[in-house]
Amino acid sequence: MTTFEDFTNKVAIVTGASSGLGQATAILFAKKGASVVLCGRDEDRLKSSIAQCVEASGGHASRFTSAIGDITKPEVRQAIVDKAVETFNKLDILVANAGVLYPENGIENTTEAMFDAMFDTNVKAVFFLIKTAVPYLEKSGGSIISVSSLASTFVSRGRSVYPMTKATVDHMTRCLALDLAPKGIRVNAVNPSYFPTRMRRHYGENVEEIAQQGALRENPNHPLYGTCVTAEAIADTIAFLASDAAKFVTGQCHVVDGGRTFLGCSN
Repeated sequence: MTTFEDFTNKVAIVTGASSGLGQATAILFAKKGASVVLCGRDEDRLKSSIAQCVEASGGHASRFTSAIGDITKPEVRQAIVDKAVETFNKLDILVANAGVLYPENGIENTTEAMFDAMFDTNVKAVFFLIKTAVPYLEKSGGSIISVSSLASTFVSRGRSVYPMTKATVDHMTRCLALDLAPKGIRVNAVNPSYFPTRMRRHYGENVEEIAQQGALRENPNHPLYGTCVTAEAIADTIAFLASDAAKFVTGQCHVVDGGRTFLGCSN
């Protein structure tokens, strides 16, 4: 039986799909029948993600392919969209998930290189990837979901640039929703609170341990269930926003945080 979240014959691009939320989103789309272009910089991790998608799909390997490269580069963004259209003949869903985070430790310790890296990946690459995909999303009446952050909505001591990038993504979402509505394209974002992710790889060599330590600190700050959100829970929201169940939803930034918002700023 067809459901609102049946993505059979739909084609999705998911950036940052080699681990974490991007991987979880790609796997969920695989379970729901979509064909997926998984994008990332780590070829080995992408291969693992694709293998998990194939398994989740029931063995339909032909529905999955990868695009490897740094999305801050225009030629890579073009190659990602081209891969979707050349392989699957169309594009229905764009999930702009890839992001980067550096340990700022206050304005005195924030370098221009860190500033540029975060804005180039978290904002500029998202904007121009969307621009590249628009002609194909217009044909399908497609959907765009950007991954923002709860950090866009409140202040964290010692961090300013990363929250600034995500606040920009939020307003980009609203502006592009209005700009692209006449083309039948919906534009939304998800704003998760803390969850373990390899995005903190610049915080130290043992990124998994660092991420889990952060989760232990943040768990008590989540009133619902007393634990951080999961990549799978965020992926569920992304799937909803991409589905026909959300066909009148555009320009919205959906918080997925287990009530974390209500406890205020993060120190």
